[in-house]
Amino acid sequence: MGLASRSELELKLELTHEELARVSANPDLGTLSVGPPVTRTLRSVYFDTPDHRLRALGISLRLRSDGEGWRQTVKAGNGLAGGLSERVELEALVASPEPDLEAIGDRRVRRTLEKAVARSILEPVFETVVQRTTRQLKSNGSELELALDEGVVRAGGMEDELCEAELELKTGAPSCLLETAARLFAAEPVRLVEASKAERGYSLVLGRTAGAEPRRAEQPTLEADHSCAEAFVLIVRSAAEQIAANRTAVLLTEDPAAAHQLRIGLRRLRSVLRAFRPLSDTPALHELEAHAATLARSVGELRDADVLIEHIYAPVAGKLKGDPGLPRLREALLAHRARARDRARQALCSRQWSLLQLYLALFPRAVAEAEELAGPVGKFARSALKRRWRKVSDSAARLDELSIEERHEMRKALKMLRYTAEFFASLYPRRVTERFVRELRSLQEVFGYLTDVAAAARLGAICHEACADSREAQRAAGYVLGWHNAEAARAWKGAQKGWRKLARQPRFWI
Repeated sequence: MGLASRSELELKLELTHEELARVSANPDLGTLSVGPPVTRTLRSVYFDTPDHRLRALGISLRLRSDGEGWRQTVKAGNGLAGGLSERVELEALVASPEPDLEAIGDRRVRRTLEKAVARSILEPVFETVVQRTTRQLKSNGSELELALDEGVVRAGGMEDELCEAELELKTGAPSCLLETAARLFAAEPVRLVEASKAERGYSLVLGRTAGAEPRRAEQPTLEADHSCAEAFVLIVRSAAEQIAANRTAVLLTEDPAAAHQLRIGLRRLRSVLRAFRPLSDTPALHELEAHAATLARSVGELRDADVLIEHIYAPVAGKLKGDPGLPRLREALLAHRARARDRARQALCSRQWSLLQLYLALFPRAVAEAEELAGPVGKFARSALKRRWRKVSDSAARLDELSIEERHEMRKALKMLRYTAEFFASLYPRRVTERFVRELRSLQEVFGYLTDVAAAARLGAICHEACADSREAQRAAGYVLGWHNAEAARAWKGAQKGWRKLARQPRFWI
């Protein structure tokens, strides 16, 4: 049964238990209230894919029970800003505590969710349990609702306390929301809620703390009159900043994006070192690259464990809902990832990390004084891109004959070409570089999936080690591998098409 869709305008305040009690006793509340307060216990379960695709889209999917059935709510829009929530809210009654995307009344939102969940599975991520006291208010012709919440947000074995007030405008002028809020809350120290319950739940799941967010690559802007040394230093520093930020995120959070971005940072560093090696083939450069490669292996193991869950297990689990082997298989993969995370964290606190930091700190000074790097970067960029293109095109010339190992080598060559193109893109017209990189990324994704499927062969060993007593789990693991092998065969057929599209793109560096 569908319920109304509405745009939500709501003020959220963080309170202590004592402050909440004083708000409840505010004399103005009696004047504004229409009817008696209603107190209920609400349990809300939030769903997402294993790699949190809905969160990335700014969407929350919640199932809530008040003891009399389940109500599904999808929220999409701007989220919280300065304690004010203004977003689209779509509700529907559902028969069970399982998401029902067909019940979403807005076709555009429904299609967005269906696309996001395709080739994955929706799973419970966290839940909130609150005692909510609700009052209906009326003021100057406007209707409002005040909800006072006391409870907890839970994720696994972790728990965080909730104590909030929510004042929502149901009908009438937004100015009335402000006037009513002033009457009810002005006597208390006002602390606006900057994170929704969903965001607090994700923070609990990911173990996030301030200053520990994953950081994407930020490409430096190169100028035509930059020397090779100046460009080299700018790109190395950019990679170093990405590495340092994501090292902190890996150490302090459980966020899969942190390991992903840390591995990208290390790959960018190694790519720029290799790109400039023809000009600066020094022992220091080789040492720096070796330290980065050693750490990249440990971080890569963690990222590969994430990929097994997000891109290998999840798409098939979405099709095998209810299979008795899936829960044990998922537990085995989560335990495998936890071990990989421990090893990565040890490596990121080891002597190897200290050496990398020392080399990164001192390397720019050594580079700046190198005579062989004094020439203009524009001329060198053309030669570097030409070398990377030749490496890719040599493999592509015999694409259908490539072995699994050679496909992996071509994937690495594509990645190196992409990073090098991004390093030097600011020296060329944006329109042509963006189109080239877009086609390059599409082809790289095909090869990336093929490599992930080849690496997924370890799934059987992981399952056997953790679930030797479960035939169901081992059967599910076998089905997952078989499904992806069939998908990989189909994906490989698209590699030739992807290469032809890339080869038709103008080589912007010529």
